[in-house]
Amino acid sequence: MSGMEQPQARLAEGKTKIIWDLPGTDEVIIESKDDITAGDGERRDVIEGKAALATQTTGNCFRLLERAGIPTHFVTQEGDRTFRAKRVDMIPIELVARRVAFGSYLKRDPGTQPRTKFENVKFEMFAKDDPNHDPILDYDFETGVVRRYKASAPISADTLVDEVPISESPFAISPEQQDVLAGLTIDTFEVLEAAWADHEVTLVDLKIECGVTADGQIVVADVIDNDSWRIWPGGDPEQMVDKQLYRDGQPLDYVADRYAWVAEATNHFNPTTT
Repeated sequence: MSGMEQPQARLAEGKTKIIWDLPGTDEVIIESKDDITAGDGERRDVIEGKAALATQTTGNCFRLLERAGIPTHFVTQEGDRTFRAKRVDMIPIELVARRVAFGSYLKRDPGTQPRTKFENVKFEMFAKDDPNHDPILDYDFETGVVRRYKASAPISADTLVDEVPISESPFAISPEQQDVLAGLTIDTFEVLEAAWADHEVTLVDLKIECGVTADGQIVVADVIDNDSWRIWPGGDPEQMVDKQLYRDGQPLDYVADRYAWVAEATNHFNPTTT
C-alpha cells in the first residue's frame, strides 16, 4: 500500500477485501484481495492480479456513477489495489437489480421463461447471512415485521426462514429508507446498463451495497467489480465474462483473462480514463 497515507488499523476483513482505518479523518482505505470465492465462501481460490483488476473496475464504475449524480462513498483511487472512501455504516443488505430473468430468480419464479427481459428493472433485497445462504427479505411495514425466505425456491410458508419485528431485526429499515435503496439500486443499474450497452454488452443483473455517511446520507458503497454482476457480450450467455465463469468451474487463467477484459472495457466508461 505504498504511495498513500499509511492506515493504522484493520477495521474489517471480508472474503475479498480489507477495510483500513485512516485516523483523524472521516475516510477509510479499501483494499481488494486476490481471492475469488463461491458458494458463500465454501469454495476459494487466489487469482494473482485480481485485486488490481477489481480496484480498476470499481474506480471506473464509481466515477461514472458520480458523474451521473448518484452518491457514492468513493473518493479516489490510491494504489493498484486500494481506494480511499468515505467512512460509512454499512447496511447489511444485498441490493439486486435485474433486467433479465436468470440465475436464482428462476428458482423463485419458475413460471418465468429464462432470459425474459423485464420492461421495468426488478428490485430485490437479500440479507447478508452466509449460514442461511442470503435469504430474500420481505418487509411488511403495516404489521411491523420482516420475513426472510430461502432464496432458492418460491416464496411460501414452507420456505420461510424466520419472521421477526422489524425493530428487532439486524436488517431493520424504514419505508423511506427502502424507497431510497430501491431508487439508488435501479438508478445505478440503469447508468451501468447504458455504459455497457455502448460496448454491445448486456447487463443482466447487478448486486450492490449501500452505507450511511456521518451526516445521514445513504450512498452506494462497498465495491462494484466483476463479482458484482452478470454481463453478456452480444447478449449471449455463452459469451459471459463475469464471475459465473468461476462458479461454473472454468480454468483460473481463463477467468483471470476475462476479468482483465472487463477492467479494460470499463476504462471507457469515463472519458478521462480512455
